[in-house]
Amino acid sequence: MFSILADIFTSKEAREILKNKFVLMIGDSVVRSCYKDLIKILQTDNHLHDHQLKAKGEISFENDTLLEGGSYGVMSNDVTYTEVREFKTNIHLVRFYFITRCYSDYLVSICEDIKDESEKPDVVIMNSGCWDITRYGPNSINDYKKNLPMGIFSLIRVLPSHTVFIWNTTLPLSKEVRGGFMIPEIYDKQSKLREDVLEANHYATKVMKEYKLDVLDLHYYFLNHIQRRAKDGIHWDATAHRRITNLILNHLCDVWDIKTPGRIIFKNNPKMMSLPENYEFFEEKENKANYAINNLPNDLTKKIDQMANSLENEISTEKSNINYNDAKRFKVNEYFATNLNNQSSSQSDFNKHPINIYNQLNYQAISQIAKNQLQNHLTQILTPVFEEKLMQSNLYSSHQQPNYHSANINSRQNNKRKFSYED
Repeated sequence: MFSILADIFTSKEAREILKNKFVLMIGDSVVRSCYKDLIKILQTDNHLHDHQLKAKGEISFENDTLLEGGSYGVMSNDVTYTEVREFKTNIHLVRFYFITRCYSDYLVSICEDIKDESEKPDVVIMNSGCWDITRYGPNSINDYKKNLPMGIFSLIRVLPSHTVFIWNTTLPLSKEVRGGFMIPEIYDKQSKLREDVLEANHYATKVMKEYKLDVLDLHYYFLNHIQRRAKDGIHWDATAHRRITNLILNHLCDVWDIKTPGRIIFKNNPKMMSLPENYEFFEEKENKANYAINNLPNDLTKKIDQMANSLENEISTEKSNINYNDAKRFKVNEYFATNLNNQSSSQSDFNKHPINIYNQLNYQAISQIAKNQLQNHLTQILTPVFEEKLMQSNLYSSHQQPNYHSANINSRQNNKRKFSYED
């Protein structure tokens, strides 16, 4: 299992990092849980309880205040639901806005609030995705792609230049989800919902890149921690949210150049998957194979030419209805001929003609092959046959001849491919 690349912070360290900072969090119920864990760690090292994660709209939670919406309004799972919470001390200010769409009149009103206030956010943490792509009609994805740039622009134009804006990607959903934004009318979308989340995350990342904003890819980090997902297939447990808080704090330390506690040591050059012993990359094998083919002995080269001509005559005799006027005589290419060895081989090594090889060839297919392609094909097929005889006759010494076995010359040579980490 992969570890999440974030250090572990205590409550004291979190308070010090966010001292005299205004953190603004905007998003759905998952972001609300992130808000709850953040104000929890600002007061104690304890984790949240399950009932605290499930609750919404409460008048007060861990010494925070419900400013509007929630229990003061209509408690529902409708797109009109709102909830604004705030945790405030002498040195900390954390505020949360619940939204169901990345750009709406309500988001514009949030931007107006930010603009009118004297205190500007030092950190903005935002996510919007699940509600956008499920609760706003059949064209939700296309509308999301139109709305997201406008929503982000509306926010950043009222934020000061020093504000750190972090976009959290939507966390992985289960195959079957229930509760939250899911209503019976959209259950038929479940099969495609996870694909829509991937598409939304991909597009959101591109938008943030255009605006030069930070992205915290929670979807990537938690793909290997789905055991922390709640039974509804949407939300996550207290351990997962503490890890998200650590990721946020670790990211802010990087931005503000604050030294992390160092409880987890990250290697600058992590060891990648090791290759098999004596592994040769595709290019190296190709070079060896080409070297071996281009250094065949003189008699072997001539024999291949003779067999090519013999095959041409045999085809011309048996397949008189096929036009072979352009295929007169097959010769090895010029580079092949200029790299011949001066070694000689006895004629007895080539007495046996491998007729069975030719009997298995598809003549109709051969008739469609160009001269050079057929010659190369014959070279690859016949080389192992003569190679074995030449090796048996001890014509090659180990220090003078290429190793044909390591070159792996055979008829399947074209099936080789480059190394992949899937191997």
